Amino acid sequence: MTTAENFIYLSGCAINGNTAVLQSVDFEALWALAKKHLMTALIAKALMSTEAFRSADAQEQNRWVTAYNNSVKKTMLFDAERKRILKFLDDSGIWYVPLKGAIINRLYRHYGTREFSDNDILFDDTYTQTTRDYMASLGYERKTEDLTADEYVRPPVYNFELHPMLFSETTEHKKLYEHYSHIFERLIKDDGNRCGYHMTNEDFYIYFVAHAYKHYEYMGTGFRTVIDAYAILNAEQFHLDFDKIDSETKQLGISEFEHTLRTLATHLLSDPETLEASLGNLSDSESEMLRFILSNAVFGTLETLVTKNYQADENNSKGKYYLRRVFPSVSKYQYTHPLVYKHKIVYPFFWVYRLATYPFKHRKYLKMEYEAIQKINNKND
Repeated sequence: MTTAENFIYLSGCAINGNTAVLQSVDFEALWALAKKHLMTALIAKALMSTEAFRSADAQEQNRWVTAYNNSVKKTMLFDAERKRILKFLDDSGIWYVPLKGAIINRLYRHYGTREFSDNDILFDDTYTQTTRDYMASLGYERKTEDLTADEYVRPPVYNFELHPMLFSETTEHKKLYEHYSHIFERLIKDDGNRCGYHMTNEDFYIYFVAHAYKHYEYMGTGFRTVIDAYAILNAEQFHLDFDKIDSETKQLGISEFEHTLRTLATHLLSDPETLEASLGNLSDSESEMLRFILSNAVFGTLETLVTKNYQADENNSKGKYYLRRVFPSVSKYQYTHPLVYKHKIVYPFFWVYRLATYPFKHRKYLKMEYEAIQKINNKND
């Protein structure tokens, strides 16, 4: 099997609790792919039972064991810290809903094998300043001005995103924004706490799909999304009404994406031993999604984003692309720089400030963006 096939096979074994059978593997290529998709712990869990792993040298074995152990440790740290933050929200009378990874990691068969970079929490936006003050008191630095979330980071590993809303009111997300702007009315009260809520199973799954779709269309998304979808679809506690899901995803314009993701996850992961046959029987839409997902990283790639923006101009004009980057659409400021958007008189000053500081603050990003443009041009030549 190829490295990609080994990667998918080991993923399926790990998520289903099957014993993997592999005699040999290209460890370097497998590690690079697993790391790219933030799945080293999940792959390690299945890999450690194989003859290939037992035959590897001690250094190679240690690399995978360490990745697994570090993921378990990180999950424990995040669980404890999230519990502390939720207790504060509870004690303060602020309603909240843990999102995405904080729930999905419980659906994986083995603790700590669902890696993540942050934890997301939806909360009552009336108390935005209260939460900011509290997170600052814990030593967190707020990294964003985005109205959809405050991102907080604190060494060594902590990263939390507190969401006053789930989607911004932009043209491309208008339907999603409208659908989730009144989500509180559909939430279900938790047992055993004062202010904790959770989504219905269908709302949770549809939100997962909508969020994945946003990433897929923006910068791309990785194979962990397929694993997550499979984990939700096969969780004993999730009994999903697919008539409702089909109806709502159709209204939101994401039904085709949801159906392809659902069938792809089922075909690839249900029975790892029949993977080769499953790969040969994928539909055109499933094959295209798999190709695109495997070519991306867990949160997509800069090349995917640049390609999309660069090709917005049918002539692939470098000049027009650079002009859009220097002077982005003012509508984008509503959510990325709300204070600037609110006071339109400062636009010229902000553009000057951005031109003067961006090359120094984001030098590495700009270098990567330039290289991505060159790569696109080389492909087109």
